[in-house]
Formats: sequence, structure tokens, C-alpha cells
Amino acid sequence: MEWEKWPLYVQKRHALAKTVLKDPATVRCAPLTDNEAVAAREVVEWMYGVLTILDAKASALMRLNGVLIAAAAFMLGVFRRPGGSILSTTNWDAAVIVSLASASAFSIFCCLLVVNISWPFLGKVAKNHNSKTFDFADEIDSLDKASRFRQNAYQLAWWISSVASIGFLGEFLKQAVHVISFAWADTTP
Repeated sequence: MEWEKWPLYVQKRHALAKTVLKDPATVRCAPLTDNEAVAAREVVEWMYGVLTILDAKASALMRLNGVLIAAAAFMLGVFRRPGGSILSTTNWDAAVIVSLASASAFSIFCCLLVVNISWPFLGKVAKNHNSKTFDFADEIDSLDKASRFRQNAYQLAWWISSVASIGFLGEFLKQAVHVISFAWADTTP
């Protein structure tokens, strides 16, 4: 068996399944021998498991970004209202909020790349009409590539969302201080 040709995740997952914890300092497993094999079903299930986890995480991140965009819309809606606003309504504040909302929207776009279904399940499995057998190599290889791409897309989306969240937190704190000081000044005799 040409073990090195299999995706690295498949090699690691199989090694994990074979490794027994005895000595924490030496938790190692050798590659498959010529007499061993990994069931294609297990490999496909492992890979879809990773994609399912990424999908759930990306969905949660999209919800967070949706909340941030809604908060930005609310804050921008009260800026420059006739009769004034209790919020600090500078152009700088508006530019910061629009920038952070744009970052959140881009993060949502990255998350959409994670939850994308690129091909039907088992859609890359080839049927050999002469021997009536199936070849799963393209399916496994495509799942590995999709998994690596989607992990990278999720990590980018997460970092963008983290920066946007910190920015929104800063803006909310600034607005809270402004509102509290405004209210304090209004109640001072």
C-alpha cells in the first residue's frame, strides 16, 4: 500500500484509531503495513465529520456577524436624526461602524464558502462499468481538499469576526461612556 499518497488527515486519523495510550511521552503509531487496510467508509465518514463540525462553527459565526451588522444598522439609524441623538454622532464614529459592519459582511461571505456543498454526496465516486466496482479515490481526495480549503476559509472568517467584535465592543463602550456622561450632566443641579 502506498501510504504516503493518502491525504495526511486520513493517515493521522488511522494512526489515532490504532494508537493505545500507555506512556504519555511516547504516543506514536506507525503507518499501515502491507497487510492492513482502512475501510473507505470510515475515511469518508471521518472527512464528512470534519466538514460537519466546520459547518456548525461557520453557522454560529454567521449568526454573530448578523447580530453585529444589525447593531451597526441600529447605531447608524440614530446618527444625525433631526432633533439630535443621545449617541456621539461624529462622522468618524459612522465610518468606524460602517467599516466594522463591512468586515462582518466579508466574514459571512467566507463562512458561506465553508457551508457550501460543492458536489453531491459520493458524487465523485467513479463506477467501473467493466468490473462493476466503485473507485472512491477521487471522492476522498476531493473531501480532503475541500476540508483544507474550508478550514482556511473558516479561520479567516474567525479572525475577521474577532477584529470586528473587538471594534464593536470599543465603539459600544465609547457610546456608553458618552450616554452615561450625557445623562450625568443632565441630572447635575
